[in-house]
Amino acid sequence: MKKNYMFHLAVWVYILFMHFGQQTFSFMGLNVFLAWLPILFAQLFIQIKDSWRWIFVPLWLLFFPNIPYLMTDLFHLAALRIYQPGGHFLMDSQGWWSYLLLALPIVLMVFIGMAQVFKLFSTIQLSKKQKVSSVTVLALLSSIAIYIGRFDRVHSIELVAHPVTVLKLLIGNWSVEKIQFVLMFSILQLGIWGLISYLQQETKEE
Repeated sequence: MKKNYMFHLAVWVYILFMHFGQQTFSFMGLNVFLAWLPILFAQLFIQIKDSWRWIFVPLWLLFFPNIPYLMTDLFHLAALRIYQPGGHFLMDSQGWWSYLLLALPIVLMVFIGMAQVFKLFSTIQLSKKQKVSSVTVLALLSSIAIYIGRFDRVHSIELVAHPVTVLKLLIGNWSVEKIQFVLMFSILQLGIWGLISYLQQETKEE
């Protein structure tokens, strides 16, 4: 329980620091906040034993794509002045601190949020076969949501504010590029879940 409090505190320190103390990557405060919400909802569902806890499942599903969405923010690393053509890196301390502030929360939030999926599915008491199919569907849905979030600039909250418009974007406007992106990001997420599953299995065997 103490570890959970420390995690949430660290997330909020980062969010506030990035929002009020950073100019280059201040947007990361909002992105990390949106990725923190599904982690919170899943944790509440897992910890609460009353039947009303099921209200957190649709909320978790609604905001979950914000977790793998963080991986698309890695392209902002190209804006840092720490690399020169020809494979040479520069010792720009400000640039490397910005690298840390961008890369670390992405790695941690993605790993924690995606690892939590297995715990959530175990709490729901899904079978192994159901877990595999659920993870596959979740990867596909998340990839579609990430596409419209990155390229159509649609936020999670707009599914509540403008559900018809968002559903049209989710279902329609398919192209070769969109299909490729969805497939690639689905494979990426499944690869991460595969790694997490492997690490968890290794830990159990020890």
